[in-house]
Amino acid sequence: MTELFTLPILRVEQPRKVVATRTRYDFFDERGTLVATAADVNERPRRVALRAALPGNVLAGDQVLLLTDADETPLLVIEKHASNRRTVVRRPGDDSSEETDPFEGEIIGTIDAVRTTRHHVLKDAEGTKIGEVTGDLALKRFAVTDTESRHVAQVNKRWAGLRAELLTNADRYTVERLTNRLSDTFRALIVVLPVVLDLTLYESKDIL
Repeated sequence: MTELFTLPILRVEQPRKVVATRTRYDFFDERGTLVATAADVNERPRRVALRAALPGNVLAGDQVLLLTDADETPLLVIEKHASNRRTVVRRPGDDSSEETDPFEGEIIGTIDAVRTTRHHVLKDAEGTKIGEVTGDLALKRFAVTDTESRHVAQVNKRWAGLRAELLTNADRYTVERLTNRLSDTFRALIVVLPVVLDLTLYESKDIL
């Protein structure tokens, strides 16, 4: 397993771009070293990006992001469904054959919104619940708990500065893993959690 899934603390940031037709997230370790990047597979049409910029809107439609390490080796495929209620996380498929779709690898887990956008459920490939995510009322701090209600990780949305918050897509997050006693699936879902939360809650500031 790459170090991305074992680091105790991660910083997840979007580049500060006013014009953004392709969603991107950079992952850094505690020292500020880039360890991974998640980016849209397809560029967003201008009309879609413009609609997303309107206050109170989030991007509609399916989105597929590819998570790669610092050497651009594919690690995970993140599929956000159009409803904004489900995200499927896959291993990349084998792209060595022209008949194999690299974005159709086996599912390792899902992140599902339940009740309100404050609450999400983490499930493994068989659909078994392995954890929960609960946000505060401001949707800035998200506690991750296991099935025994133990606090195993914390995801916090950080202040990016007034101009960045209002005019760009430069959202920032910290991910803190509070225990090493987690399955590989749980570790992977925690890593992509800030991306999922941002896509479903905050990705409405990409403007043209």
